[in-house]
Amino acid sequence: MTSAKSGALAALCLLLALVVSLPAQPPAVAQGSMLEISMEELVDDTWNRQVIARGNVEIRYYGEILVADEIAYDRDSRKLTAKGNVSLTEADGKVTQTDRLTLNDDLRDAFVAYVRRQRIPVK
Repeated sequence: MTSAKSGALAALCLLLALVVSLPAQPPAVAQGSMLEISMEELVDDTWNRQVIARGNVEIRYYGEILVADEIAYDRDSRKLTAKGNVSLTEADGKVTQTDRLTLNDDLRDAFVAYVRRQRIPVK
């Protein structure tokens, strides 16, 4: 089996495991940080070089709360973008609502660390 096929098979197995087990799981909490993240599915889109969290995505990080339909990390540009019904509540209470938002480096790095713990390669 080629490495591309084995990688695609591993991503499919991870996706199936997440879809089957997510409803019963509480939000993930990153060790050693103040990160909680919940979503309906986490997809490793190797074709477009993105990792995508979809469906009622909520990230809580050091007092900030981000809610969106989808959050995507682009491996090439190293940007984290929230899309669809985006609401960002900052630690000071300021609320931003929009359809699309590019997120700061701290939140991006926290998301990437979470993705790596899920054994999805991010370069």
